[in-house]
Amino acid sequence: MLILVVAIFFVLLVMGMPIAFCMAISAAAVIFINPSLPSTVIAQKIYTAVDSISFIAIPLFMLAGSLMNATGITDKIIRFFKNLVGHITGGLAHVVVLTGMLMAGVSGSSVADAAAISTIMVPQLEKNGYDRGFAGALISSAGSLGPIIPPSIIMIVYSGVVSIPVGKLFMAGVIPGFLLGAMMLIYCFFYAKVHGISRGTFAGWKAVFKSFLSSVGALLMPLIIVGGIVLGICTATESGILAIIYGILYGFISGQLTLKKLWSSIKESIAGAAQPMIIISFASLLAYVLTFYDLGTFVGNFMNSVTNNGTVVLLLIFVIIFFAGMFIESTAILLMLVPFFSPLIAVYGFNPIHFATVCIISLVLGGITPPVGIVMYVVSSVTHTELKSIIRHIWPFIFIFSLGCILVIFIPQVSTWLPGLLT
Repeated sequence: MLILVVAIFFVLLVMGMPIAFCMAISAAAVIFINPSLPSTVIAQKIYTAVDSISFIAIPLFMLAGSLMNATGITDKIIRFFKNLVGHITGGLAHVVVLTGMLMAGVSGSSVADAAAISTIMVPQLEKNGYDRGFAGALISSAGSLGPIIPPSIIMIVYSGVVSIPVGKLFMAGVIPGFLLGAMMLIYCFFYAKVHGISRGTFAGWKAVFKSFLSSVGALLMPLIIVGGIVLGICTATESGILAIIYGILYGFISGQLTLKKLWSSIKESIAGAAQPMIIISFASLLAYVLTFYDLGTFVGNFMNSVTNNGTVVLLLIFVIIFFAGMFIESTAILLMLVPFFSPLIAVYGFNPIHFATVCIISLVLGGITPPVGIVMYVVSSVTHTELKSIIRHIWPFIFIFSLGCILVIFIPQVSTWLPGLLT
């Protein structure tokens, strides 16, 4: 039956059916065939999968990010970083990376961050001599720091699946996220150097200070979200509500937010949250079927037949998730594979926070890797850039994310040191 489930799933996937329905149909087909599995389990699993208060944080963070764009905070962040680093070699590319890192502290969505940055920065990058394909690849990668640097929607989902405190998961992503950002900054410097891209002029410290003051509103939002969770003041869901309240107050006080913009942001966040929630529901149904047919034992036996070395097992899991992410949406992979890998990792004595960080970076890497690379598709669509041009420039960034994940695998403290301070 396992073979039948997998076969139906991949046939539907190759036919171009949306991933959520590939999971639902393949699971439902096997349930109807097997008389020992009641058909009522379909509705039960689909409902109970999202019957969790922690998942309410998903649309809340999306709304916070949407309000950030509606109130012009994104523009102010870009202006501040442009004044700060725009004059150094590769300065405009550095602005993209730094903006991606800061915006990661609000929405937690790679797609949302990349879309917001791309509309503003692609024309500016191209005007300053950067290849349009490189600009798209850079923004796709910078936006993909969103699920790694807290808060992170995918970390919230992971926490709900594996029952790890979301605050610790958030802290686990801080150092790896900044490490990836630093490597991207170094690459941008050498790219600009090799291609002879001219530097901008320094606007002066007065302009830097002025733009910093105008972006303070943006800098406070990540502190509200992450600080409240880490300090134990509020849960992830409550911090999302606080961020929304702050965003609305900031928008109306600054005169940047209108009722029309607010309603538009609400509709945008609801539509954006619908996809991951549907995937969570249908992936839960498929995971139930796979568990019923003992996929976990199969995976464990396969790993044990290949090696008994825990680090090699972790590397194999990284490769499996990475390749799966090339074809399947990250939330779906998390819900399908992580529940089967987690018990296996416990056998080898790995810290669950360490393993979670490896999984999340692997999932993010899949999001910028062809042939699917959903973040690349979004940037390509928003900026009207040829996808093949972005793909041509994405490989150095794929290498950077792969290197970052390997560093986390071999140096666990990169991901476990900060969470360890919370205990």
